[in-house]
Amino acid sequence: MARTFAARVARATVLAATVSAAFTATVSGALSARGALQREDARLGAAADTLIRELGADPRQAAHEADEEAVEVAPAGLKIALWEGGRRQGGARELPPPSGPGCVSVSFDGARWRRCALRYGARVVVVASPLAPLEQARRAGVLASLAAVAAAALVALAVGRRASAHIVAPLEGLRGAVAGVRADAPDPQVLGAPVGYDEVDALRSALASLLTEHAEALARSRRFAADAAHELRTPLTIAQGELELLLEGAGLSPAVDASLGRVQRTLKGLTALAERLLILAAPLDRSGVCVEAVSLAEVVASSRASLAAANRARVHVVADEDALVRGDAMLLKTLVDNALDNALKFAPEGLVRVRVDAARGAVVLRVSDEGVGLGAAERVRVFEPFYRTAAARAGSARGHGVGLALIAHVARAHGGAVCFEDVAKGASLCVTLPVWRDAEGRPSAGP
Repeated sequence: MARTFAARVARATVLAATVSAAFTATVSGALSARGALQREDARLGAAADTLIRELGADPRQAAHEADEEAVEVAPAGLKIALWEGGRRQGGARELPPPSGPGCVSVSFDGARWRRCALRYGARVVVVASPLAPLEQARRAGVLASLAAVAAAALVALAVGRRASAHIVAPLEGLRGAVAGVRADAPDPQVLGAPVGYDEVDALRSALASLLTEHAEALARSRRFAADAAHELRTPLTIAQGELELLLEGAGLSPAVDASLGRVQRTLKGLTALAERLLILAAPLDRSGVCVEAVSLAEVVASSRASLAAANRARVHVVADEDALVRGDAMLLKTLVDNALDNALKFAPEGLVRVRVDAARGAVVLRVSDEGVGLGAAERVRVFEPFYRTAAARAGSARGHGVGLALIAHVARAHGGAVCFEDVAKGASLCVTLPVWRDAEGRPSAGP
């Protein structure tokens, strides 16, 4: 049985029912056995009392009566004898002498017997019956009790499963609601209304408070990132323009020209970083993305054309021209730009292969390089903002760890997914996006 709360309730129900049934069976079995023994003692006592009433004062006559009574009770499985003064006067010869009045269980003649002794003056009447029938009945009762316990456990299992499913239904509903909460847009309203159960409603209230705090913290961080990017972008743009004008002037020495070139490249990198931060700070979702039919092949071609000649020569593209995706062309170009930039930066040599395929209701973009690749543990973390691998930190490639985070952000905003696939050499970034469908819901391309 699975390790779930419902299974735990079901197990507890089965255990409680089994213990209860076993206890009831044990007690009822013991009482039944005791009652059967008491009834047998009463039967033996009645047989002894019958003989006592028939005994006369004459010892010979008493012995004769005891012998006749022994013959009469034999078909009933009883043995009876008369004792006086420590000597047997008549009746069954195999009966041992009584040790005292009352009823006890004894062994003689190779079997277990129930023996009762009844005193009448100086005489003692002893009656015995075999215990085998009682023991057989007791064993049958034990087997019946075990069968009843097993049946109770099976019934409890069936009932417990249904009961546990009913009990945990509110928790399952809350779990489903929590699963629907988006990490980038936590909304307490997704949890729904209270269900009327104190424990579940208390948990829902705690989760709603946590989501509210998370939403507020996320909004503050986004406002800060957006404000910081806006504040940075304006002076960076001004500085970059001034620097371009300065570089166009005459009379600069080669050393100064080279230094200003480095500054210009730094400013371009900072401007690109600010643009990326602005996109990451925006709470993109599918409802907020401009929806249009976009040819991913054209987006890839546009991104490749914007590369420097040396890098453009390294990028090899194979694209399905009919593969249309549903999304925002500008955001998708940002996604492709960053994917190409990441591949070229971390694979300074060799080809960067880009492939666009449409199949089974999705368009898949793959960007593969021949660089150092990624470890299995890094393939998820690289999509976190500002995370850089150890190889990236140790290498000469500059970066801030936002490119792949931006790719994942834009892909999720389009209802897609992103991952790194297993390859023999280098790295292969895979972005899956929903295919564009026409007004009748038919996909634009693919089988």
